[in-house]
Amino acid sequence: MAQQQSPPDPAAAFRELVSQWEKGINEFASRTMNSDEFSQAMNKATTASTTMQQQLGELIGRYLMTLNLPSRSEMVNIAERLQAIETSLHRVSSQLDRLAGSSADGGPAAGPPRTKRPPSAREGGGSP
Repeated sequence: MAQQQSPPDPAAAFRELVSQWEKGINEFASRTMNSDEFSQAMNKATTASTTMQQQLGELIGRYLMTLNLPSRSEMVNIAERLQAIETSLHRVSSQLDRLAGSSADGGPAAGPPRTKRPPSAREGGGSP
């Protein structure tokens, strides 16, 4: 019996092409990234980016100052101070409530009000 040859697989050819392409790119990238020139270029790019971010922050700060608006750090500071004030007010309010409750009866604060009535008081004074 004769062997039947399978038709060529275009997907296999494409996978082989992609595999060779990836291998070439990886080799090129490895050689490039291991060079001193690449390290120096990356260092310069990082330094330039950091410098630009700092300058932009200063520029925005001056712009906000010109518009008489607070910066982010000033808003954070204001929020922290406001939180401290609210905490102090809550503490003072709690102490005042405690003092008001104890001075109203001349002793410690009373328990909850008594709302349950005896059966005779609910029915108009008569017995069941």
